[in-house]
Amino acid sequence: MMQRLVLLSEWKTDISSELEKRIMSLIGKERPLLGYIPSQTDSDGTYYYTMKNRLDRLGFFDYVYCDIDEAFETRVLGNLGNCDAIFLSGGNTFHFLARLRERQMLDWLRSYVDRGGVIIGVSAGAMIMTENIKTAEFVDVKYLGSSPLSPSQYTALGLVDFYFYPHWIEEPSQHRAINELKRSDNTAIFACLDGGGIVIDGDIREYFGHLIEY
Repeated sequence: MMQRLVLLSEWKTDISSELEKRIMSLIGKERPLLGYIPSQTDSDGTYYYTMKNRLDRLGFFDYVYCDIDEAFETRVLGNLGNCDAIFLSGGNTFHFLARLRERQMLDWLRSYVDRGGVIIGVSAGAMIMTENIKTAEFVDVKYLGSSPLSPSQYTALGLVDFYFYPHWIEEPSQHRAINELKRSDNTAIFACLDGGGIVIDGDIREYFGHLIEY
């Protein structure tokens, strides 16, 4: 399976022009159509329009917006499947994964990748591309206080064979989290500073910005 994936730590500030160009070359189409899946309902479009401005600048031409939370409509999936790439937003990783599972979107997204579609995940969206969202226990819980899911519900897309730890700033608590993750299993962990990311193009894995492998 020739996967084409992009995992980003954050996109609230500009990413490098090199990474921008690589994302567009991965898609390989002028004026591509992008499917946008927010982590939860964004009624006034606050997060969507901010992100859309950055995506417009890259060269995305049109969008299919798919709310998988409060305003989900199955009929949108037909249009979503025609997109050249799909964007999985940041946000609450636990809520995002629960909604994707409830809408039976995990298998749908795997099939989309199998058909050659590109998936771009940012923060929560990137963690959901991994085998399970264990890293969200450390990334999200410091804001949420606790996880609303049990560990048995952490199984995610499984598109990559490593954990992705976004928003890395070398805090002692982050190093403790890495040690705890490594004690639970020996899966590789990529800690990524904001502005950085990983691009996967078939058997090729490329790193942009500052990443640390544990």
